[in-house]
Amino acid sequence: MRSAQVAPPQGQLRHRSAFLTESTKTASLCPSEQRTAVLTLDENGTIFDCNQAAAKLIDCVPSRLKWKHISKVIPEFAETALVQGGIVNPNLRFLSHIGYQFELVGLNGVHIACALFFNEVEDLGRHCLRMIIRPVAEDSQFA
Repeated sequence: MRSAQVAPPQGQLRHRSAFLTESTKTASLCPSEQRTAVLTLDENGTIFDCNQAAAKLIDCVPSRLKWKHISKVIPEFAETALVQGGIVNPNLRFLSHIGYQFELVGLNGVHIACALFFNEVEDLGRHCLRMIIRPVAEDSQFA
C-alpha cells in the first residue's frame, strides 16, 4: 500500500527554494572557508577563478582578475615558475611550509603580507593550482 505524500504549504515551498538557491552558492563550505581567499591558477600562473574573499582582499570584482597573470597581484611570481615537472615548484612549496611572507599588492595599491598555501587540483581535466591566501597580521607575535 502506498502512502500519500503531503505537499508543503505554498509559503514553505517558496522559502525552501530561496534557501536552496542561496545555499548552492556556498555548498559544503563552512564559514571559515567562505572567508578564505582562494585563487585557482593554471600551470602558467594565469588566474581563472577567484572567490569573493580573494576579490575583497585584492579590492576588485572577481571578473577583473580572471585571465590575468598572478604576478599582477604577487609581483614575486613574475619570474617564478609555479609548476616544475608537473608538480608545485618545490621552492614555493617549501616557502609556504615555513611561513614565508609573500607580498600581495591589491589593485588599489595596498601592500599586504600574506602566507600562501598551494594545492594541486584537477579542474575539468586540467592540472591546476589552488592558491590559498592568508593575510599575516602586523601585530602577530610570529610575524
